[in-house]
Amino acid sequence: MSRPGRFTRIRIVAAEEYRRALETRWLFAFTALFALLVLGLSYFGLAQSREVGFQGFSRVTLSLMNLVLFLVPLTGLVVGVGSVAGGGDALPLLLAQPVSRGEVLIGKYLGLCAALTVAQALGFGGGGVVVAFQAGSDQIAGFAALTALSFLLGCLSLSAALCIASLFPDRLRALSMALFLWLLMVVLYDLAVLGTTAILRGLPLQAVLIPALLVNPVDLVRILITIAVGSGALFGPTSAVLVQFFGGTGGALLALGVLGIETVVPLIVALRIFRRRDW
Repeated sequence: MSRPGRFTRIRIVAAEEYRRALETRWLFAFTALFALLVLGLSYFGLAQSREVGFQGFSRVTLSLMNLVLFLVPLTGLVVGVGSVAGGGDALPLLLAQPVSRGEVLIGKYLGLCAALTVAQALGFGGGGVVVAFQAGSDQIAGFAALTALSFLLGCLSLSAALCIASLFPDRLRALSMALFLWLLMVVLYDLAVLGTTAILRGLPLQAVLIPALLVNPVDLVRILITIAVGSGALFGPTSAVLVQFFGGTGGALLALGVLGIETVVPLIVALRIFRRRDW
């Protein structure tokens, strides 16, 4: 019997990784979490005003955005690291099969991307259908943008996780680095940017802020979602600069291109290291 082709081997590894995700049950928990968040934020979004009832997609999207930017990178980094670093005998056993190391890593990446994307699609989709029936489909484009960018952010986080796991085979070290990266992207980077813009007041805001935002995918996704919903004024005094740059077709395409590069580059680095390391 002839040896399966490269794409067939990658597909088999990806399918096995997806099956393992189903067995660990995190996929179902993640799906249920997002569905409950969509429904809860829609129904209880005005609870502070003593009003309950399903609200439209505009309020849901803006309320859900920060939770997505908090949960999706964290989940992608933790799941990706756990798939490679400190995985016991599963990885050496897989590498002993007639499959190249590059095919193993790409297969794992595609399988995890599929699992995370399916979980988000079911969670967002299930909750979104209920909201659409109860409150109408106005501003659904912003909700769709949130969903699509959440998919991309998940794939980006998995790529970074595999790079970290390839650099640090020890599970504890890899997980620590992944959590530090998550903290840097979600919290510390914004503080550093605010401090820098305050210090460099003599420079045009666009010359400092735009390059800084392009480096951090979490901030970039936040800006794209906010503009897609039509709430650019939430940026405060910087709104004119951000909406002018990212609100146009060129700025949006540049942002998406940067997110694509930030997804591909860590995966390429991970492939180079993964092939050379003694597992």
